[in-house]
Amino acid sequence: MKTNLMQLLRLVLMVLAVAGVIYAIEFMERGIAVWFWVALLGIGFVGLLYTFRLTQRRVARENRERAMSPERLLS
Repeated sequence: MKTNLMQLLRLVLMVLAVAGVIYAIEFMERGIAVWFWVALLGIGFVGLLYTFRLTQRRVARENRERAMSPERLLS
C-alpha cells in the first residue's frame, strides 16, 4: 500500500513538473524556473525507477520463497 501511494505521488509530481516546464518555457524569458521544473521532473523519474526496482525485487523474493516452500517440495 505504501509503495503504491508513493508511486502515485511521484506520478502526480511528474505531471506537475511537465506542466511547469511547459509553462516556464512558454511564459518566462529565462532563469532558474525552467531548471527547477526540470530538476523536479528528474527527481520524480528517478523515484519512480527506484520504487519499480524495489517492487520487482520484492516480487522476485516472494517467488523464490514460494518455489522453495516445504509444501511445494513435498508435492
